[in-house]
This record gives sequence, structure tokens and C-alpha cells, in this order.
Amino acid sequence: MITKGKHQKHPKLVRSTIGHYHRSEWAIYGTNCNDINIFFDKISVRLSQYSFLYVDADHGDPQSGMHRQIGKKQYSTNTAQEWNDYDDRLNRYMVDAAFINGNHYPASRQIVIINPNKEESLKRRVDQLDNLSIVVVQEDECEIFDFVKEKMSSDTLVFRHEEMEDIIRSIAQSIEVNKPELKAAILVGGKSQRMGMDKSKIIYHDGISQEDYLYQLLSKKGIETYLSKSHEYEQVEDSQKVITDRFINMGPYGAIVSAMISDPNAAWLVIACDLPFLDGALIDRLIQARNPSKYATTFRGKGNPFPEPLITIYEPKSYQRFLSFLSLGYVCPRKVLINSDIEELELEDQRAITNVNTQKEMEEAKERLENG
Repeated sequence: MITKGKHQKHPKLVRSTIGHYHRSEWAIYGTNCNDINIFFDKISVRLSQYSFLYVDADHGDPQSGMHRQIGKKQYSTNTAQEWNDYDDRLNRYMVDAAFINGNHYPASRQIVIINPNKEESLKRRVDQLDNLSIVVVQEDECEIFDFVKEKMSSDTLVFRHEEMEDIIRSIAQSIEVNKPELKAAILVGGKSQRMGMDKSKIIYHDGISQEDYLYQLLSKKGIETYLSKSHEYEQVEDSQKVITDRFINMGPYGAIVSAMISDPNAAWLVIACDLPFLDGALIDRLIQARNPSKYATTFRGKGNPFPEPLITIYEPKSYQRFLSFLSLGYVCPRKVLINSDIEELELEDQRAITNVNTQKEMEEAKERLENG
């Protein structure tokens, strides 16, 4: 007797497992909407190195919902746009943290401002205070309400209203601690047509193949590392982890997006297998300079106008960026970098990020490595 499994209509994909709007999000409760706006503005101005999403309701402004600011360009429509939870999720990729007016919407973490005039209003929302991060006592003579104390934990921070700098510092620390985990993908699924042989199997270091050398190099740094291989690859019993292409015949672009699909919550350090002069020190420099507020952190050789996309850390927000470029008909990762807000590191010695694509170049690289 054959037992049929449960029919799955759609492919099972990993989804982001972050809050309502962002992995770093706070809903602000306890006072009127104007005070909440002022509170957020103080944070936004003081932490200008970050980009924030502020979520509020339509307060009757006839222009509300009609404008969207992107850089210096403002987009306008003649009607408010329809909106749902999926739009919330799409917008969270663009920012470093989100603040929400708790008078209208909840979030996975909360900040409560103790305003004696709003005690009853806050009490009506007490069930939403399930992860209370910060309590701010707005006036010196105020006491924290008993129903708020019941929601506080040992991790809840309490500040007086005049300690705004300390509040801002704690929020910045939380954003930094909560930055996405870094994983690595070594691109070894190429056809190597110019080389005439599999570039990932070439031996440059320590008598082992280039893919094994890079895998060990990254793994020793404590980075969860994967080999990115063609969709035709068949998994065998091996200690190495593999991601197979979900996008066929799209080269590195498809490999990068496939890594992002496998874990959209992670930042991905993407490295091509044909960089024989790449060493641990250069990888360390890239990791130390990582800027999660940007789409990516990458190298650019001195005098070269373009960044190098295959020795780059791509933040989770670049996942949506890659899919957007794909929808426009572009499958060049360098084009994504050139047209995105990225962190660039200038490199004096470009040899470390130079690809070896032919057998002549391979022999020259081996000779240079042997001679130091």
C-alpha cells in the first residue's frame, strides 16, 4: 500500500523570522501621539548613522499616504496606496530599525513612557506589553504604574526623562548586538570554460583544492560556510555544507540569490573560488569594516571605478534589491553594487581580488605563490 504524503502546493522557502516590521523594533506606548513623534525624532536625529522606519496611523492629514521620500527624490500619487502586512514586510528590508506608534500598532519590543494623564489609555493596551525593553519616567514626581511593573523583567531598563542620551545609547547598542549573523558562500559552480577545467579543484595552497582551502579558511574563523554549486550537483556524504542553485544559467547572480533564499536572515560573505591570492588577513579586513547599514561591504581596487562583487558581504536588505534588479532584467551583481548604497574599501594591491581564468594565468599565479 502506497501512502501519499501531504500535497504541498508551493515550494517551501525559508522566511524571515523577525518582528512585525524589523529585527530591531520598538513600539512606543504611554503618551500622546505628538510626544511619541517627538521622542522618535530625538532618537532619529541623534542616531543619524542609521536609517529608521517610523510606523504611524493616518491622523486625518489629506496628504497622508501620498508621498514617499527616496533619497532626494519624492514620489507622489493622487490617491493613498492600498497596504497590507506583506507591504510591511517588504519595507523592513530597507532600514536598520523600526519604531512604531504603539497607540495604533504593536511591535515585538516595547518602550513605555510614563505619563500620568495617559494611565487609563495605557492600561487598555497592557496585553501588548509582552517584551518591555525600556520604561521612561516622564516627570520627576511620577511613579511607574503597578500594571507596568508587572510586565517588567530583569532586562527592562528604567530611565528618567532627562536621561535621553542614555536611552539613545541603549537603543544603539541593541541595534549593534542584533545585527544579522554572517555566513559564507564560496562560488564553485561555474563552468570554467576559459580555464578548460574546474577552477575549484585547482591546487594553489597546502596541497588541497581551492574550494577546500577557502572552506577551511572561513570555517576556522567561526563562519558557517557553504559551497555554492550548480543545480545539477548531487549531494554526497561529506562534511562540507552545500547550497545548490535555485536559478539556472544565471551565473554568480543566481548563486548569490540562492544563498539568500537559503537563509534570508543572514548576511552573506560571497567569495569566488578563482582568487588564489586571497588570504585570511584580507577577509578579516572586510569583516571588520562591515557596515550593516549599507546593502553591502566590498572592495574596489585603487584606480578601478567599479567594486568587486565576488569578495563582498551582502546584508539581508540586498536580497530584495537583487530580486528587484532581476525583475528589471538585470543579472549582474556588479551592477547592483554600483547602483546601491554600499561600503567600499579601497585596495592598494589588486592582485588579491584578481580572478584567474585561463591556464596561463593559473601557471603564473602558482609561480608567484611559490616564489612569495
